[in-house]
Amino acid sequence: MGHRVCVVGAGVVGLSSAVCIQEKVPGIQVTVLSEKFSPHTTSDGAAGFWEPHILSDTPQELVRRWGDETWDHLKTLYLSPVAVDVGVMLLSGYHLHKQPQQDPTWASKVFGFRHLTKQDLQQFPGFSSGWFSTHLLCEGKKYLPWLMTKFKKAGGKVQQGKVTSLTELADHYDVVVNCCGIGARELVGDSTVKPVRGQVYRVNAPWVKHYMIAHDDPCYILPCANNVVLGGTAQKGNWNLSPHPTDSKDIWEGCCQLVPSLRNCKVDHEWVGLRPSRPVVRLERETVGRGASSLEVVHNYGHGGAGITIHWGCAQQVASLVQEALSLQQLKPKL
Repeated sequence: MGHRVCVVGAGVVGLSSAVCIQEKVPGIQVTVLSEKFSPHTTSDGAAGFWEPHILSDTPQELVRRWGDETWDHLKTLYLSPVAVDVGVMLLSGYHLHKQPQQDPTWASKVFGFRHLTKQDLQQFPGFSSGWFSTHLLCEGKKYLPWLMTKFKKAGGKVQQGKVTSLTELADHYDVVVNCCGIGARELVGDSTVKPVRGQVYRVNAPWVKHYMIAHDDPCYILPCANNVVLGGTAQKGNWNLSPHPTDSKDIWEGCCQLVPSLRNCKVDHEWVGLRPSRPVVRLERETVGRGASSLEVVHNYGHGGAGITIHWGCAQQVASLVQEALSLQQLKPKL
């Protein structure tokens, strides 16, 4: 019988981890176990704009490596016939500042990064500097179903249910991969995991072709394939999953100040999601318990607002850690 691995969590981090494990470990049997699946995950609501965001003190060299590997993966998808089905597209636009800022660490990775000229800035009264660049965007609501289909075609199994302790899986799996996001606070008692609440509008405004991110306000406008995301909030410690009228008003006024024609657009819906923030992304292997009841666990959570931005790089590392855990398991007999 081949090795059995369980991935707990079915957002972009969980599904990408499951797919990468299948690709990297021959003969593996992978099960995705989750309480919620697409379209009911936080990843489904994300616009999926590639840019490191809300990663706190995670070492920059790791963010860069994970982000670069994810960019290359998404770029490959964009250049393939499946791009429309996957929800990957290119999006050009503007980062806007009221004071000059140092160039971002991602400037050399995106396409066509440049500083805005005085003529560019005439479009945006009140802003004195900024950048223009072209990014990849991967919409979760399309990408997650595509990942799930890929996972199932490779023999992956899916199980719906709530896990209250990772050790309850010890008798059924050789390795468990913890990708439960904000749920890690309860599942593994990680009190450093905190929500960063994001509230957005989805509106119908097909005339808006460029993204705009106003860093000082803050508000942002992100055109997607079928609608435009207007955001947003980043409220640490706020668990409220309902749209708040004050936030709605602030987002609407901020975005309409950037693009006045948005006042005439039709609102599709409002959405709230909780980004799983942590001081440092947790991506590591751990042995839980001792002897015959021990369990090899790979943790992969705490990606803040950068889940889609770094997911594939993290998933590649998860697959390597699963291989490592399986090798150690073979060398170390249970007593």
